[in-house]
Amino acid sequence: MNCQQAKKIPITHYLHSKGIQPKKVKNGSAWYNSPFRNETKPSFKVDRQNNIWYDFGTGTGGNLLDLVMTFEKTGLTGALMILQRPELSNTRFSFSEQQISESNTIELKHIQPLQNRILINYLAGRKISQGRAFNYVNECYYQVNGKKYFALCWENIKNGYALHNAYRKKYTAGNAAATIIKGNNKILNFFESMIDFLSALEYYQMNKSAGTTIVLNSTTNLIEPILKIIKDYPQINLFLDNDDTGHQAAKTIKAAHPKVKDFSKMIYPDYNDFNDFLTGNIAK
Repeated sequence: MNCQQAKKIPITHYLHSKGIQPKKVKNGSAWYNSPFRNETKPSFKVDRQNNIWYDFGTGTGGNLLDLVMTFEKTGLTGALMILQRPELSNTRFSFSEQQISESNTIELKHIQPLQNRILINYLAGRKISQGRAFNYVNECYYQVNGKKYFALCWENIKNGYALHNAYRKKYTAGNAAATIIKGNNKILNFFESMIDFLSALEYYQMNKSAGTTIVLNSTTNLIEPILKIIKDYPQINLFLDNDDTGHQAAKTIKAAHPKVKDFSKMIYPDYNDFNDFLTGNIAK
């Protein structure tokens, strides 16, 4: 790999490979807490179109090679060796540069067990271990309008796939529906996303839930067939988001069952969801 080839690798791609996630994306730029120091307000900007970075805290910036040399404390040769790793140099499929409309058709190309280092590091950045994720999520490679992407994915009850990309955007390949993870018939747990379910496993230090779990994938999937399932369980536990759609879903479930525990108000009342609580990202 030469310098020109290295500079074409998206800076966001490299940061994701290190488990560093953007705090916000606005006007074509991704904003991060600086990887060079501890901070709560993001001051590290990546211009995705021009593939350059600028750290407002230190007044420094540059291209990807400049970043790698500074972050990895190495010279140009060392930076090029780091960037020629397969998960970085092979940009044929992208995890971080996804701009997909809800109206776009997603064409699945390949699904395999979780092994991509970028995806594993992404989960680590969300405080989720590969060991706990491996049994529940796969990696999907897909195409939209001729562009190729990859993401975390898991199957739903209609043989479609829920997709989760670098910016926590959720898409569906095939039929949209909830995902059901079988457990005992005494407890039924509700989550809006698989990331929140995995966050709960991390929080409780469990590899699987004793009860049955429904991951809605979207609150719009809380429909009559799901509400009928509720009646078969003596206890319902809610781990939904603390936002308007989460509150409405909780209200619907509580109206359908007399015994519901809302853990979103007990465990993470000041956070938007379970993963924000796990990672300490206060969004309220």
